[in-house]
Amino acid sequence: MTMTDATSSAMREGDLDALLVRAASGDCDAFAEFYDATAPRVYAVLLSLTGLAARADALLEGIYVEAWERMRGRDAPPCPGLEWMSAIAHRHAAGR
Repeated sequence: MTMTDATSSAMREGDLDALLVRAASGDCDAFAEFYDATAPRVYAVLLSLTGLAARADALLEGIYVEAWERMRGRDAPPCPGLEWMSAIAHRHAAGR
């Protein structure tokens, strides 16, 4: 895989934010796309923070449930979508 392939296959941050804006209006498909695009990276963050695959697996769903609930009714994510998800992941991994 070349750098160009990686860039074209990965969603840009603006695309992720656009999915969250659509999800905020109740678009479940947009949130599912956001999940598919970001879950591997969020899982990697959780795995690096916890060191345990089972713990990372257990936390992952709760992070996206929180994001879905917090996005409802918003015009935009509070910061770039992937950064926001990373912050939620850090908080969950720390047990807060």
